[in-house]
Amino acid sequence: MKPVALSEVARAIGARMCGAKGGEQVRGAAVDSRVVRGGELFFALRGRLDGADFASDACARGAVAAVADRPLEVPTLVVDDPLWALQELARWSLRRETSATVVGITGTVGKTTTKDALATILRSGGRKITATEGNLNNEIGLPLTVLNAAPDTEVLVLEMGATHPGDIAFLCGIARPRVGILTAISPVHLDSFGSLEKLAETKGELARSLPEDGAFVSPVGVPEAAVGGGRSFGLHITFGEDEADLWASGVAETEEGLRFTVHAGGESAEVHAPVHGTHLVRPLLAATGGALALGMSLEDCARGLSRLRRTGLRGDLLRLRDDILLYDDSYNASPAAMAAVLRYGARRASSSGRRLVAVLGGMFELGPGAREYHREAGRLAGEVGVDLLVCVGEEARWYAEAFPGEKILCESAEEAAERLPQLLRPGDYVLVKGSRGVRLDTLTARLKESLSVV
Repeated sequence: MKPVALSEVARAIGARMCGAKGGEQVRGAAVDSRVVRGGELFFALRGRLDGADFASDACARGAVAAVADRPLEVPTLVVDDPLWALQELARWSLRRETSATVVGITGTVGKTTTKDALATILRSGGRKITATEGNLNNEIGLPLTVLNAAPDTEVLVLEMGATHPGDIAFLCGIARPRVGILTAISPVHLDSFGSLEKLAETKGELARSLPEDGAFVSPVGVPEAAVGGGRSFGLHITFGEDEADLWASGVAETEEGLRFTVHAGGESAEVHAPVHGTHLVRPLLAATGGALALGMSLEDCARGLSRLRRTGLRGDLLRLRDDILLYDDSYNASPAAMAAVLRYGARRASSSGRRLVAVLGGMFELGPGAREYHREAGRLAGEVGVDLLVCVGEEARWYAEAFPGEKILCESAEEAAERLPQLLRPGDYVLVKGSRGVRLDTLTARLKESLSVV
């Protein structure tokens, strides 16, 4: 955000100033006292801990004031609800700074990859951009990204997540995107949404929030509700198969990463992206669609994708000791993403004659159908040729119920990390995927340490 006087911020969020000097300049926001930078506001949110208890530390690190629900011993902007104030300040900031184009990205899988790819394409084309860090895509992370954007930002790329109906509409009410990207619709968070149809309606809130002259990018074949229920846009780009506006041909995997030809509007370009996993082609197409909507050429997109670096734990391919290959996709999981990664791993292992070891953690928030979704993945693991299935966590026992081959059940990632090195053989291909709560990233970290990354 552009620097603004503390007194003006107080007026914007309806705050009462206590012990604060109104002339100090605000340059950003934080909710974690450990990462506060000079010139930022510290929002004392209540959660498992009370942020007010850390306000003194935040101000010692350079925060100009705290925003809290009561006066504190440090300069304070007193409001009824600090979280609402954080969100309202982000709304106000975007109304005040109208030069940046806001891009909203949502979907059930592929959001972060799409965000990373779009940001890389735009940066490589000389655009000044700010993008969501990691996956800070909720009611706290999104306003923080807005408020911490560089003052000269031209494009603001915002990932938008949802766990309940109305979440996307709420985030769009803060960000007011002009370009929207829908990555996919597949079963996730069904314990909150109740059905795939309701989930599609929620993701469709992005499309419905766009202005009439806005641009929308979406995959072919998704429910009508997900694309705004039939509403029109200034520009609508579809991606996926060859009947779409944007599609890929000649997809191949090499040691260096993905290669394919991207097609759009009668033009084509060769893409050499340094990422692993053919299932990533669709989010790369989604990012390409977003870049085209922002005026980039197809050649610009291909050139940008050649510089792509993804957020960690999403398809990292590492060579360990004894020529063991580790495909680390441990960040999160859903049924569609699990199926895609299993098929990909099977192709890679088979093509190189390697034994395939799949280490799968449970998939969370799937509602009443959770057992059957896991059993489907277990059956698929057998069909594609997984040689050894390591099931981690309570839900993962359902994989084992349907998997016909050799399998091992571990109660935790820690147990799996202890047992796995003794189970692996030279030349194995090890695939790791599961929901974030299973903490399979701790397992992959242990493997990298015990088997020495080469």
